[in-house]
Amino acid sequence: MTLGLNTRHTYVSGCVRYHDLAYTASQDDAVPADVEHSHFHEIDGNNLGYIGAVTWATASMTVSKFPQEQMIAMSAHGEVKLFGSGKQSDEQITTPDGSPETRGLLRKLRTIENRTYAVGMGRQVYRRENEDDWRCLDQKIRPAIGEVKGFESIDGFSSSDIYAVGWDGEIWHFDGQDWEQKSSPTHVVLTNVLCAGDGNVYIAARQGLLIRGRGDSWESIEHESMDKDIWDLAWYGETLYLSTYRGLFKLVGDKLVPVDFGTDKAWTTYHLSAADGVLWSFGKKDVMAFDGQTWTRID
Repeated sequence: MTLGLNTRHTYVSGCVRYHDLAYTASQDDAVPADVEHSHFHEIDGNNLGYIGAVTWATASMTVSKFPQEQMIAMSAHGEVKLFGSGKQSDEQITTPDGSPETRGLLRKLRTIENRTYAVGMGRQVYRRENEDDWRCLDQKIRPAIGEVKGFESIDGFSSSDIYAVGWDGEIWHFDGQDWEQKSSPTHVVLTNVLCAGDGNVYIAARQGLLIRGRGDSWESIEHESMDKDIWDLAWYGETLYLSTYRGLFKLVGDKLVPVDFGTDKAWTTYHLSAADGVLWSFGKKDVMAFDGQTWTRID
């Protein structure tokens, strides 16, 4: 199956809800690059459905679990689009304790234990409590005036065991009440974090750096496999998968092994999403699905 959307659109992000249901954010190749916009589509089995368009660029998207299970997409300025479970709505991340409109750009959405979190520059952290109800969680960890700090990603084993990572190699832990900065093995920008099924926290970074640890113990994995920036991580089939812009790898021992797509290779990779027994890879012009045995081209 090939949807054909990649002949006229460039994929920006995507997320999987069920093994046969996923959502994508894309940009129209005919629109000038400096015109911010996003088109959202639903891939339901073999069918491509159009959700709609917005006049902002998608910074991140995931599946929200509460109060409804829906696609949730976000702009760097905190504009939000939700779709699914028979509903469609728009929100703006804003709170009495701070908002991205005045504090800086947002980077990542992540659903942890049925609540969706957003993080960004200025060590911003927000949690979606309900429909159009966001709470700020970062009041005690804001940078000093003139200090440039920020989170690129967040993940957690539970709502009381959360990790956020970002600029200058910063690693922070949130126990549900308080934040604590952890000692990091690097000052390189950390691009993503994953709380994996093996009980470890994996952190991706620029220049091919991969960190493993938890709590107060962290180590750089000396994989010596490649030096490209790692942008996304996923845990699937008891294995860690990692993506660059033009490569998908899995961690075998302490080495990164390129994924074999078979005869139909994906030339572009970027985002990963694992759910309901499948792993999907979303690149600019390639969407691929893995069922544990075979990679199948979606687009």
